[in-house]
Amino acid sequence: MPLSGWLFVFALLLAVPAQASIAASLSTTPVSILLLSFITGIIVAGAAATWRLQQLRASQNAQQKVIRQLLHDTRALVAVLDQDCQMLVASSALEHLTEQQNLCQSMYFDPAAKKKAWQDIQQVLQQQRSWQGEVWWQLQNDLLAVSLTITQSDNTAWPAARYLLVAQDITERKRADQQQLNNLTRDPLTSLPNRIMLEEQLATNIACCTNQHPATALLLIKFNQLLGSEPNASGQSSANLIAEAAKGLRQAIAPQFTLGRYSSDSFAILAAPHLCALPVELPLNQLAHQVLIQINQFNFSRNQHQVYASIGISRFPEDGADASALIHSAERAVQIAGRSGTSQFCFADNRLQQHATEYLTLQTELSKSLHQDDFMVYFQPQLSISSNRVVGYEALLRWHNPKRGIMQPHSFLALAEQSGMIVALDRLVFRQCCQQVQYWLQTNQLRGRIALNISVQQFEQANFVGFFSDTLQDYKLQASYFTLELDERIFQQPLANLHQQLKALNDLGFDLVLDNFGDGVSSLTSLRQLPLHGVKIARSLIQQMEQKEQQRNITASLIRLAGYLQLEVTASGIDNEMQAYLLHVMGCDKLQGNLFSKAVPASEIPALLLKESKLIKKAAS
Repeated sequence: MPLSGWLFVFALLLAVPAQASIAASLSTTPVSILLLSFITGIIVAGAAATWRLQQLRASQNAQQKVIRQLLHDTRALVAVLDQDCQMLVASSALEHLTEQQNLCQSMYFDPAAKKKAWQDIQQVLQQQRSWQGEVWWQLQNDLLAVSLTITQSDNTAWPAARYLLVAQDITERKRADQQQLNNLTRDPLTSLPNRIMLEEQLATNIACCTNQHPATALLLIKFNQLLGSEPNASGQSSANLIAEAAKGLRQAIAPQFTLGRYSSDSFAILAAPHLCALPVELPLNQLAHQVLIQINQFNFSRNQHQVYASIGISRFPEDGADASALIHSAERAVQIAGRSGTSQFCFADNRLQQHATEYLTLQTELSKSLHQDDFMVYFQPQLSISSNRVVGYEALLRWHNPKRGIMQPHSFLALAEQSGMIVALDRLVFRQCCQQVQYWLQTNQLRGRIALNISVQQFEQANFVGFFSDTLQDYKLQASYFTLELDERIFQQPLANLHQQLKALNDLGFDLVLDNFGDGVSSLTSLRQLPLHGVKIARSLIQQMEQKEQQRNITASLIRLAGYLQLEVTASGIDNEMQAYLLHVMGCDKLQGNLFSKAVPASEIPALLLKESKLIKKAAS
């Protein structure tokens, strides 16, 4: 009995003589008798309540003892949990597996995607008081698949108990099911997706095509010899050759592409819509060349015959409206490639085949020109609407191709992006701009900031910020002379990393501008949270603004939104006075376009500024 109970009984015993004395002295009055009876009743009721409490606690202890003994004896995975999902008691088998970790917080519907299950299960428990299903437990030493039942507990014998958990280990069954699925969808020799899986994935890629990513593609790779069940003269079997080919192909392509074994002597590569940037022939051309180069380097030296491959390429929607049609087009293209010679690739569309040859030649010229200083930066002025004066320039690259003449950026930038040479071009532009700013400072001709376009590949470089900082130090310049116009796709990166990079640039002194505002996926959250100084309205909106009221309304709304966020607004691609007038009325800050001046070499800037001064003087008089 608890100490409080013994004290109560002791007090009761002491009270008995006192009650007799009181009764003797008060027996002569009826009120005294009633008061004595009331006091006696309270004492008796208290003693009875204490006895019942003792009995209830004894019953609870007995029931808990029975539960603990049952859990100790069972081999099942059973546990009683409190409201914080901590185990009050568990079967020996479960304790051995979990080592007292929080079971509910270790449950996953998909451990690979780290999708936790407990929050969803709790919502069901609140409505139905029980939940049953399959989950994965991420235990300290293993990943366990279990069939699970969780029930809310209202056991008065154990008030702290909130949930009863019963689980069954189904890991082996899951693994067997996965193995059976792999046997149906995977090639047993290479573990790559087989033809069934490739066709399903191709159909999924087609369904995922959107206006933003309208194309997807199939590359069919057919080897001249990987067949034959008998080992060749060097002892290599076809299985070894196929395994080597699969390994080499995986190394040749980025992990984002789907590689599968299409047939006994051929493989397939699927390019998802987001990997088929327009013009689509550029990435496909690059990919086909990478694959052929890798195949030519395969370590098949022990094989007595040369192993080579042909590639057929088909695209959606031009070469087929569904997976079956695309496969048929690729098979026809690979046959044509095989007849053309060794290590060739062929597009199902003859026009793209011609483009592929042209792009390969252009890529070679681009690489050569990078080492010959054939590129020059031109400058297009930006005018302030309020002052009608030049307040900065955008740096635009021109390629002085020895064979083709001066080439505009749209002729080669897509190729530079696909080949990875865009980073070298971006850095070349910044160095040339630094040289020009130095000269303008010395001759007192600098007018505002120089705006440079920053590509996604440049932004993703590990030394991105370091390059700008080091280059500024080399030329003894400040970042305040430059504006960085950031490709809209940059803002699709994780927000934390994006914010860190932009803050570093902002701290250096660069102005940061979101390019092509209104033509992508940048959210209001990005504009509010990131250290931006301005936005540049997308040219697609400017070009259609005169004819389409909707485009005018969208442009006006974007300018007002930027104003609310205290961001400077620049509009480029201004070709006529009506566009300039509408943007002026809408509240745009700066204008840029051929209406005022095309991009010119730095040597022509003084004449341009002189013309500007004459125009202002004429207007003033």
